[in-house]
Amino acid sequence: MTITSLSFFLFLIGAVTVYYIAPSKFQWVRLLLLSLIFYGLAAKPVTFLYVLISTGMAWCVTNGMESGRKKKDGAKNLQTWKFIMVLTIVIDVFLWFFLKGREFITSSLWGLNQLFPSIRVIELPPVAVAMGMGYYTLQIISYTIDCYWENAKPQRNFLKLLLFCSFFPQMITGPISRYDQLSSLYEEHRIKYVNLAHGTQRILWGMFKKIVVAERCGIIVNAVWADFTLYGGIYTWIALLLYPLQLYSDFSGCCDIVIGVAELFDIKLVENFKNPFFSQTSQEFWQRWHITLGTWAKDYVLYPVLKSTRLQKLNKKLKNRFGKKAAKFITTAIGMAVLWLVLGIWHGAFRHIIGVSLWYWIILMLEDFLKPRTEKLNAKFGFKTDSFGWKFFRAVRTYLTYSLGIVFFRAKDVAQGFSFLREVGRTFTPSRWNPWILFDDSILKLGISYKDINVIVISVLALIAVAAFREKHGYARNWIDTQPVLFRRTLYVALLLAVVLLGAYGPGYSASAFIYGQF
Repeated sequence: MTITSLSFFLFLIGAVTVYYIAPSKFQWVRLLLLSLIFYGLAAKPVTFLYVLISTGMAWCVTNGMESGRKKKDGAKNLQTWKFIMVLTIVIDVFLWFFLKGREFITSSLWGLNQLFPSIRVIELPPVAVAMGMGYYTLQIISYTIDCYWENAKPQRNFLKLLLFCSFFPQMITGPISRYDQLSSLYEEHRIKYVNLAHGTQRILWGMFKKIVVAERCGIIVNAVWADFTLYGGIYTWIALLLYPLQLYSDFSGCCDIVIGVAELFDIKLVENFKNPFFSQTSQEFWQRWHITLGTWAKDYVLYPVLKSTRLQKLNKKLKNRFGKKAAKFITTAIGMAVLWLVLGIWHGAFRHIIGVSLWYWIILMLEDFLKPRTEKLNAKFGFKTDSFGWKFFRAVRTYLTYSLGIVFFRAKDVAQGFSFLREVGRTFTPSRWNPWILFDDSILKLGISYKDINVIVISVLALIAVAAFREKHGYARNWIDTQPVLFRRTLYVALLLAVVLLGAYGPGYSASAFIYGQF
């Protein structure tokens, strides 16, 4: 059972009914039971053992730390529990790496084998992986560290902590919530029309993104990637520029569904996207894309590294030798290198080290280094940096930057990623220059029709309109709520019909395959 299947929505109707129809006391127990049922239907039940192990370790160590603080020799006890805390985090990371990071190990060995043939590539046997392991592992690590930092109070009820780790809507693709952000899990809730209405609307919008936009874009992208030596030239540019749109519609669409489902239970999940393609810089892009992963890495990787004793000492030495600005740039570059390495490894394969870690570390460091210089140039030549044209240019530049890096998400390995980029670069050579495919029927060879192309264009315009409205006025639905009933009903019926009539269904289609579900 997946969150786009009919069986899931039947389960959801029953879950909401059970949640509200019974007395409101101990609603959190019902949520936990529903989460366990969902896990059993959507994944291998035995893999829930990994969730229990991570939750159990966190519960023991956080409550142990709390007890240790209260004793007379609290400092000594706290040091002991700090060691145990680090050990549990290492175990969590090991479990994740052993289960989810197997592709990273294999792909890394394969890459090294290409350089050093003496290094053998070991094929690791397949193992059952816990659903949402990349997400709940980060949640439980942040909870454990927050309790150590005294930013959160340890949860004494093991089952409540288990609910925090396994709340069923966010087990697929996040968002990665902090403990204090999910405190409403344990509160009593009464049925409200606004929650049911807004939750249903959000689910519909997510379905529209996923099965109307992402799936159609996927037809084109998959066809080109299947043989980009055949579909070369302009075809590769189409695939290059469409894949970020496909990934965004897929991932943000899933998050919309997840947030909408939680809203039905009057649970507010944190947002994971904020119009990322409106970003003026790559730094801003990563503040708007997969927000919860970025803030997690910043709070639990970047800041601790920058505040570490060794880096502080290095910063002092560099400051004395090269000056304050240079010292700050170098130490920040080191901290950012660690952050992006962690993000690359989290995504699970060696190719992500190229497309995420190395690429964006270079881009962001260049942005930081060139920022004061570009500001001087803008002032010298009198560029109107607040004009629409300038902002549009910067947004396009940021989109293209992301498109180039994300190639390594779509590629099966590093070699294929570079091969695709080489084909993109060869587009403007005489042998590969084929702009006529945009004006004849050649594009139909990719397995789509003009109807599909029209749907993509109209849908993208709708996405842009909604995003632009959010930039200026907040969520569109807040404005829609102020409109007459007939207008509201017509709009949402139109959205429902779009999902039903324009969604990608039929043989070979699988809406379950959310791209970010693999993490």
